[in-house]
Amino acid sequence: MLGSRFNLHFSHRTVALLGFAIAAPALFLAGLGIFLTLRIAHAIENDSVRYNTYMALQVGEAFEQELMAELRRAIVPAENAARVGGSRERILEELRSQQGDFLLAPAMVPVTDLTGYSLLIVEAQPLVYAPAPQPGSGAYFAGLLLRDARGQVIGAGGWWISPSRFLERHLESVVQDRLPANSRLYGGYENIRKLNIQILRADGVEIGHVRESGTARTAHAEALSGPFERYLVRVAPTSNAPVAWAGNLVVFGITFIGLLGLAIVVAAVFGLRYAVLQLELAQIKAGFVSTVTHELKTPIALIRLAVETLQLRRVNSPEEHERFLATIARETLRLSQLVDNILDFARLEAGQRLFRFENVDLLEVVRGALESFQPRLEHQGFELKLELPESLPPVRGDAAALVHCMLNLLDNAMKYSKGRREIRVAAGTRGPASDPTEVTLSVTDHGIGIAPEDQRRVFEKFVRLETGLVHDVKGTGLGLSLVDQIVRAHDGRVELSSKPGEGSTFTIVLPVAHGLEASRPEPRRRTAS
Repeated sequence: MLGSRFNLHFSHRTVALLGFAIAAPALFLAGLGIFLTLRIAHAIENDSVRYNTYMALQVGEAFEQELMAELRRAIVPAENAARVGGSRERILEELRSQQGDFLLAPAMVPVTDLTGYSLLIVEAQPLVYAPAPQPGSGAYFAGLLLRDARGQVIGAGGWWISPSRFLERHLESVVQDRLPANSRLYGGYENIRKLNIQILRADGVEIGHVRESGTARTAHAEALSGPFERYLVRVAPTSNAPVAWAGNLVVFGITFIGLLGLAIVVAAVFGLRYAVLQLELAQIKAGFVSTVTHELKTPIALIRLAVETLQLRRVNSPEEHERFLATIARETLRLSQLVDNILDFARLEAGQRLFRFENVDLLEVVRGALESFQPRLEHQGFELKLELPESLPPVRGDAAALVHCMLNLLDNAMKYSKGRREIRVAAGTRGPASDPTEVTLSVTDHGIGIAPEDQRRVFEKFVRLETGLVHDVKGTGLGLSLVDQIVRAHDGRVELSSKPGEGSTFTIVLPVAHGLEASRPEPRRRTAS
């Protein structure tokens, strides 16, 4: 014992020293990398904010230039009509003929009415604009000054436009054509390709965008001017922009440190846990061998005693003779079930258990199991209640394996019953009455029950709960685990309903075999736990 304690203490100290030896330089290098990365990322973010601000202004100017170009192209016939002294109706007619993409009505504003309009200088030329007098319409007048033959301003000609429509329709051409055509644009076209450009209303609703945003940390929104004064342009880097790389690098550095520390902790925990698990496994195996040995010896001894008694003809009546034969049959079944459990467990663990699937009537499965188990129930004085329908839909399964499951559930119910020696076996269907989807088989006892926190553990290998009658009842801890594995191999499940002190109900739920599925050839299926 002293040696084992020394070895355990030595292992803890060794793991701690190795962990520190690995962690110290790794944490130092990772911390240095994080520090440098943060400095570089901060500088890149500052540059990104400045550049996004600059580009937002450039996009706004580009939209103004785009609108001015449209107005210049469309105003030419109206300008010609004004220069030759055309009437207001003639000028409006020319404006209407060039309406094109402006969508709304043309307008001719006399010079005397221009006092309520604003001017925006675009490329050294005034652009006249004003919002519509009707609140909420969102329309704006946008036009150019008209002059007569003497060069005198006679008013402004233009169109009522929808700024949101214009921004939406011209966003792509502004970003893809007009901005790259600007030879004085800082950063060139390559930098524009790494920007997300959005047009927003004042309330934040998006009108349109070019490219997806990668990060919002350095995004900048700028208010547009002129007829677009109620809208914003927002510029943000895309996912392949340098600032996005910097952010990813920071995340990578932090993740690296976290994973390094986690790896060290996990390695130490798993190392110690592995040692503990090996000790627990050795104890479980030793206990399993001891339990199985006892379980095998008990029926063998009873069978041997009964056989010797019959051989020596030490029976006093035919009834006693039958009683010894019943003992042999009962203990033989018990021994056979125990051996089957051990063999099935070994095959399932090795992935060598083969099931022969065919159409199975679960009522025949119940009758076969009860016929084999009836002597044990009668010997222990159990009352059996059956709640079985006249017929059940067929399922796809291995009849022998399902009988084995029923035997294990009956054995479990009999072992863990208390004073009330009563077992109920029921069968039924689930789903629509005309076309059920599942068939159920349930075994109910009125025994010690299972606490909610232990109900998942009862299906684990070798588990025997340390409560109730478990100290007085022998078992290998394999029965319920085998039931669960076999039923899952049949694409079904085992449901458990239990209350401590009131009993338990184990229900096997299997899918109904329908149509082509029922006749599909599937002679064998190999499964493992």
